[in-house]
Amino acid sequence: MLVGRVISVREEMFKIKICGVQTSQDLRAVSEAGGDAVGLNFFPPSVRYLPPNTRHTLQISTEAAELSLTRVGVVVNMTRPDMERLLQTIPLDAIQLHGDELPIEAPQWKTLGVPLIRAIKLPVGKISASKIDELSQPWLDNGFHPLFDADAGASHGGTGRQIDWESINNWRKVNPEQSFTLAGGLTPENVSEAIKVSGTQSVDTASGVEEPRGTKNTNLIREFVRNCSLQT
Repeated sequence: MLVGRVISVREEMFKIKICGVQTSQDLRAVSEAGGDAVGLNFFPPSVRYLPPNTRHTLQISTEAAELSLTRVGVVVNMTRPDMERLLQTIPLDAIQLHGDELPIEAPQWKTLGVPLIRAIKLPVGKISASKIDELSQPWLDNGFHPLFDADAGASHGGTGRQIDWESINNWRKVNPEQSFTLAGGLTPENVSEAIKVSGTQSVDTASGVEEPRGTKNTNLIREFVRNCSLQT
């Protein structure tokens, strides 16, 4: 039986992830800009959905690897058997749970044999460090890397809603050794401030580099990465 790699609390999964890529042009834009990870979205209702059983999706995964981009499969409420089939079909470097999965289910995911990310969905507005701990600690105890995002309800992300960066920084101060990723409404215009206020060393965006919605924009990707002030 494979055992999922436990991620060190100090270890960043990636520095700059552009989520919801769908084309070869998207991949080249991320790589040339200096991003180091891409998200492949396997949630059918999403405008960024990639059907797993297609030659196109396999090609996207292959090209991402050739560009040395970390490939993160984003799934929402997917069953474990379906996840096993996905991994057998599409090579991925990590899995990101972005649905209503429960911490009690964490052990079954740890046997998949890939690093695991959990989207911790936070309400918009101020939130205490203890509340963030309450939501994230069960996943951290199981070796998941936390990605803090805004709670988007049934759409499960990608809506551009922002979380409170100061609240994240307050949590970071009492968890100084824990790596994490900041998501939720990050754009080329606000990412520099978001990094400064939250203290994050890892960021993730989808809608923030799209024009129109669901379509990645090369210039916005370039500007986003340039404004990150992170070492990739």
